[in-house]
Amino acid sequence: MIGFPEVNATLHRLMEEIPRVKLAFLPTPLHKLSKLSKLYNVELFIKRDDLTGIEFGGNKTRKLEFVLPDALAEKAEYIVTGASVQSNWCRQTVAACSQCGLKTILYLYGHNIPTECKGNLLLDKVLGAEVHFIKLNEGENLYDGLNRTERVRIQRMQELEEAGHKCCYLKVGAPFPKGHIAYVWAMAELVGQLSDLGMALDDFDYIVTPIGAGGTYAGLLIAKKLFESQIRIYGFCTSSMHPTMREDILEASRTTANFLGVNIPFEEKDIYVDFNYGGEYDIPTPQSTKAIKHVARQEGVLLDPVYTAKAMSGLLDYLEKGQIPPGSRIIFWHTGGLPALFSGEETAGAIYK
Repeated sequence: MIGFPEVNATLHRLMEEIPRVKLAFLPTPLHKLSKLSKLYNVELFIKRDDLTGIEFGGNKTRKLEFVLPDALAEKAEYIVTGASVQSNWCRQTVAACSQCGLKTILYLYGHNIPTECKGNLLLDKVLGAEVHFIKLNEGENLYDGLNRTERVRIQRMQELEEAGHKCCYLKVGAPFPKGHIAYVWAMAELVGQLSDLGMALDDFDYIVTPIGAGGTYAGLLIAKKLFESQIRIYGFCTSSMHPTMREDILEASRTTANFLGVNIPFEEKDIYVDFNYGGEYDIPTPQSTKAIKHVARQEGVLLDPVYTAKAMSGLLDYLEKGQIPPGSRIIFWHTGGLPALFSGEETAGAIYK
C-alpha cells in the first residue's frame, strides 16, 4: 500500500483545478461500534457521512460540492432535478442550493402521492422548493418515471428560460465524474483519519457501503486503487433497479479515472455487489427494520430505512453466517438519509414496535 502523504499530495494536485463550493462539515467522524464489535467478534468502525451537514447530511452533500460550481459559473437561477418522494438527493440539493442562492424545482415520483408532508418531503417544503408530484404507473420504477415525464420537466424549464431565467438540470445522484470524484476525496479523508489513529487502510479487511446508483462505490474503488490497497469493498444494493450494477460501476470508475487523468486498470472482479438485501426501492424489508432497531439499541446510532439499514442487514447476516469471518476489521460507511425515519411506516418500517 502506498503511504498516505504521497497519495494525498497526488490527489491535491489532481483536484486543485476542479471548482468546488464548500458545503460539508468535514472530516466526518470515524468511530468504533464497540458493542456490536464484541457481539460479533469483529472490529467494526463506522464512517459518519450522515453528519456531513446541510440539513441532516448524507453522502450527496460531498457530491454537490463538485457539481454545483458549473451551475454557478453558468449563472443559473434554478436547479431542476427529480427522484423519489423521500429522496435524500433532493433534500440535500435543495439545502445546498439555498446556501448558494439558487432556487430548486423538484419532480418527485411515487406509486402513492403523499397527502402529508413528512420526512425529507417536509424539509423540501420548508427549504422552499417548487415541488411537482408524479404518480408512477403499476410496474414502473423511479427511472421509468423520470424518463416518461422528461417532456414535462423540459417544458417547465423552457417556460422559465423564455421568462429570462437560466435553468440547470441535475440528474439524480450526479452520476458522472464530477459527482464520483467526491468519494475519491472521501476515501483519502478516511485514510488520513486512520493515520492519525496509528492505523492504515490495509489494517482493515472490508469497507461496507449501501449502493443506490453506484457512484459512491466507484469513487471509493478509484481511491483504493490509488492507494494500492487490498481492502475489499462490499456494496449492498438497495433495490434491483440496476441489474447491470457491476458493469455500471466499472464504467463509472473508468470514466472518472480518465477525468482525473490517472491510469488505473479496473476489472469486474474488483467489484463486489450483493442484490439479496435490497428488496424494492424505498420499501423496507423485515431485515432492514430489524437492523435499525438492533443498531439503535446496541450503539445509539440511527440508520436510515432506504439505504444504510439494508446494507447493515446484509453485513449482519454475513457476520452471522461467517461470510465475513470472526476477527475481521470492517468499516461501515453510513451514507445518511435519516429524515426518512420520520416519513411513516410505508417507508421507514415498523421501527417503533
